[in-house]
Amino acid sequence: MSQGEQTDFSPIRVRRSFGAIVGAAPSPSHSYKSTASAVRSIADSIGLGSIVKRGDSVLLKVNMGCTGFRIPEGRYTSHPSYVAGIIECLKDCGARVMFGDDVSRAKRHVEKLWASTGMSDVAHRTGAQLVDPVAFGGREVRGRLRYPRTHFVTNLLFDVDAVVNAANCRSLSDVVFSGAIKNMFGMVLGTRKARLHGMFPDIRDFSRVIVDVCHIARPAVSFLDLTSVIEGQGLADAIREVGLMLGSADPVAVDTVAAHAIGYEQLTVWTTVYGSAAGLGCNEMDRIDIRGLDWPDFPKKALRYPAPPRTGRGSLYDRLTRSLNHTILRPRPVIVQDRCTGCGDCSDRCPASAIAPLGRTFQVSQRACADCGCCIRVCEHEAVRLEFTRVASSVRRVKAALWWQATQGARSGAGHQ
Repeated sequence: MSQGEQTDFSPIRVRRSFGAIVGAAPSPSHSYKSTASAVRSIADSIGLGSIVKRGDSVLLKVNMGCTGFRIPEGRYTSHPSYVAGIIECLKDCGARVMFGDDVSRAKRHVEKLWASTGMSDVAHRTGAQLVDPVAFGGREVRGRLRYPRTHFVTNLLFDVDAVVNAANCRSLSDVVFSGAIKNMFGMVLGTRKARLHGMFPDIRDFSRVIVDVCHIARPAVSFLDLTSVIEGQGLADAIREVGLMLGSADPVAVDTVAAHAIGYEQLTVWTTVYGSAAGLGCNEMDRIDIRGLDWPDFPKKALRYPAPPRTGRGSLYDRLTRSLNHTILRPRPVIVQDRCTGCGDCSDRCPASAIAPLGRTFQVSQRACADCGCCIRVCEHEAVRLEFTRVASSVRRVKAALWWQATQGARSGAGHQ
């Protein structure tokens, strides 16, 4: 069975989904007054007070972007005024709010990243607790797929009463566009996300994985900011004004409406297809009740499509090799003892508690290690490296020996000629 077929849900076998309610509001700018008004209108449309109860602890999952793309104006991250507006609505419901995203860096650098994304100012303005999901540790959680069977996610998901999704929309060739469903992929800690990218080059397979993570996170409410949106990702990126904000208890419906708002309705958005199949929501426009504005009269956009997505799973040999190289034969983090200063940053930041003192230095327990890569990212002395160990090391040695023999045989044959 191919990687793309290894799933417990399929759009062919699922019954017709129930309808959904999506709140929509004009959002002409990212001024606090404008975004707060849009969020409050959406909260009223979807009945936020009936979803989030007084006394609930809420984790607001924001998007703090990737390295080099962390300023709010770049539109890779959740805009601070948008996040502040959501927090104020949640607090009005009587919730205790914490918010954050995995930035996977040394503890002393986290505050700098919080500042560059504007989240420190949000915490100061609203009084909500800004948190680092890595600091709360992580656990392997069984998903619905046969492969990968588990995802390494933050413990915060299970320490709160509700998860609320604060996503921003942008063109993204890996999955057509990044929206509410894709934002929950950030609940996977560290470089495990990058490994999943490498394991599933086909857009359909990767979309299934994203849906699987969203199914684990199960956001109670998802907001999506389309005030301005990056178009044409991978071709000629540009930021276009769309002037819209959406919200719903149904992340699939939110992304479905967003696709129509930006002119992507003719594209197959596999995250919504598989999200509907997994029971996460409704991806049929005629079954979605859009409240808060006159949808037929809203000026839809025609944003440029992103670069063509990755397609094709390769031959059986390619799939098997890719699977082995990312699992049994993958390199593992090892601490180089003569470079380790004993600072303990790697141990402090390890969400799997897999790094312990060894005399004056530290050592990684390969059995406990979750391969999240946090230790590699935080070590400023390059003392943590990826190395092939045990079975992987033995297989690599055998391959090297076979290659050497084949090379010598070829040279010998050429000499006889």
